[in-house]
Amino acid sequence: MKSLYSVLLLSLLFFCACTTVQKGAAGGAVVGGGLGAIIGHQSGETGKGAAIGAAAGAVGGALIADKLEAKFCPKCGRRFTSSLEICPYDGTELKAIEK
Repeated sequence: MKSLYSVLLLSLLFFCACTTVQKGAAGGAVVGGGLGAIIGHQSGETGKGAAIGAAAGAVGGALIADKLEAKFCPKCGRRFTSSLEICPYDGTELKAIEK
């Protein structure tokens, strides 16, 4: 029952998350937790498997989403990850790349 509440909480975070990276982390945690629970169940450690899977999925989901949310400098044309707001080369505000 405890793992059900965890999955519901992570699902809620997925839908309420503000940025692409947060949504990626929440989605990865839900998927990773589910797969971890299935694998952990085989050894009688469902909860531990779910926790490890959720942690690994959250990290992986955040990293992938960060790479997908790329930005570019309209002045010099260089591309950057979402962690930057201003171009370190010329100080121009970065713009999101339209997909």
